[in-house]
Amino acid sequence: MGKIYSLLLGFDAFDPRTFERLREAGKMQNLARLAEKGSYAHFGVSTPPQTEVSWTSIATGQNPGNHGIFDFVQRIPAHYTPYPSLLPTQQSLTGINFTPPFKARTIFEEATRHGYAATALWWPATFPARPELPVRTIPGLGTPDILGKLGVGTLLCSDAAPLEQLKKVQGIRLHPTGKGRYTATLPGMQIKRRNGVQTLTCALNLEVDDADGARVTIGEERLSLQLGKWSPIIQLTFRAGRFFSFRAISQAILTSISPHISLYLLPLQIHPLHAPWHYATPPGFVRNIWKGIGPYLTLGWPQDTTALEEGCITDEQFLSLCTSIFASREKIFMRQLDTFREGLLGIVFDSLDRVQHMFRRDHPEVIELWYERLDALVGRVLERLNAMDHKSAPQLLVLSDHGFSDFDYKVHLNRWLIQNGVLRVNAEKPSGGLNDVDWSQSLAYAVGLNSIYINLRHREGRGIVSQEEYDRYREQLRGQLTAWRGMDGKAVVQEVWLKEEIYHGAYLEFAPDLVLGYAPGYRASAETGLGQWRETALEPNRDHWGADHCIHPQEVPGVFFCNRKLAHLTSPSYVDIPPLVVGRELEIEERPPTPRVSAEEREVLEERLKGLGYL
Repeated sequence: MGKIYSLLLGFDAFDPRTFERLREAGKMQNLARLAEKGSYAHFGVSTPPQTEVSWTSIATGQNPGNHGIFDFVQRIPAHYTPYPSLLPTQQSLTGINFTPPFKARTIFEEATRHGYAATALWWPATFPARPELPVRTIPGLGTPDILGKLGVGTLLCSDAAPLEQLKKVQGIRLHPTGKGRYTATLPGMQIKRRNGVQTLTCALNLEVDDADGARVTIGEERLSLQLGKWSPIIQLTFRAGRFFSFRAISQAILTSISPHISLYLLPLQIHPLHAPWHYATPPGFVRNIWKGIGPYLTLGWPQDTTALEEGCITDEQFLSLCTSIFASREKIFMRQLDTFREGLLGIVFDSLDRVQHMFRRDHPEVIELWYERLDALVGRVLERLNAMDHKSAPQLLVLSDHGFSDFDYKVHLNRWLIQNGVLRVNAEKPSGGLNDVDWSQSLAYAVGLNSIYINLRHREGRGIVSQEEYDRYREQLRGQLTAWRGMDGKAVVQEVWLKEEIYHGAYLEFAPDLVLGYAPGYRASAETGLGQWRETALEPNRDHWGADHCIHPQEVPGVFFCNRKLAHLTSPSYVDIPPLVVGRELEIEERPPTPRVSAEEREVLEERLKGLGYL
């Protein structure tokens, strides 16, 4: 094996068709130059093309059957409980602890096994950190907030009416204490006491300065806020006693002064220097970044799409937040690049994905600006690489985990199963969930964005389908799903796979029995992801979240760029990444089975699933 010296730029959701259109318009000069002098191709992504599935396949070179992440939401078969695949838990004497979502060997680990340094910045599914591995990490998608959830912010308002409209964002009333002065109590993490559970809190006081600003005190933190502008990252202390406290970080924005006062806080996030769980590795690496380069948001999905969807912040405020996240990550990345001389350095920039979800349908001009921003970043990276001796410059790969497509219709897949007699419910209602299912009469159910599970006897908690009937029911369902036509007369589901047709490996038994590749324009609803349903099987999508990628993988390929000519790779995919960057395919390692949880943990899981703001 030769020297390991590779640089990976991960551009989440960078779409090849958009790139090629903009390149033809002369707007992608740096990436066009990289493609001309090196290599460019469409990149074969995972099935399904979900972010956490695809980036894990890229990092391991394995299909989901060998790394075990099949969908954003998976289920515990014993009692049909959905759980976020990125946040599996285990019970301990001190409460609920997080466990790594996969243990397949990664390219970063492989580099260190051969004596090279390896750094993974904001790579999905790398929380919690694994201190036993000598990989420098800052975790990405899947990193929870300080409550152990996937992150929901808080709107504080002096008027009750806006708070009553909220569905996911936490709402708190600001109470007047004098002219232009207001107070509230901000809840934080919960701790167990002898007499029960206590919620730690911070006092919040707000005083209006003038028509454009206010002074805010949250616990010991004092801020001067300008209307419509994000604060710097703030550090909050929640005291549990004289000598014990928890730390969290957030950002605040004053969104209204008249006719009422509104203040929005991002989800309370893990303070990297005071984390209750293994956040990143090694501690000194993160400490040097935090103190030497500056603070950054730690939540796995820091771009607050839920706040935008619920009208807590405006389009401009959301885009400003995305820009600041992008800038802080570039600053940290460039500092690592300055000292990079061998080994493996990888980073994922994910703001483009969030921006496309929210603006691709109605504001394509915003999307173009973000593609140009990433192209400019490539230009700055190429400048630094060109300043090196050509013999000492690293191999540069620019990858995306998937492209993007339209999202015109929400698919309430469990409602379709009910309508077709596959899923039976105890009482017919416009909406419902798995607690309403009559399992003694149900053949299959949907949990996750691309997954169907057969109610198999001796596997599911109340399974009724025998092993002899299993294949027949799967083929029957496949035929019905591919024959399904939508409101526009087009296919809803482009292709359906049996799990053994696309997956292989040690964890095949945990895979969904059927995997759906939706046709462009269709995507599973948020309700489907959680095993729920609405009144109709199809619903026009009128949400701000107007575009997506969880469809047939052939419809949303990624991109692959390299600064070297790679004539042998005409159709690269995730299986080609380990041989390129570490010189070999990676061995398979065992991973714990699907989590088994107690009744208490089940309540915690269900509560956490309420915080899935980006489904």
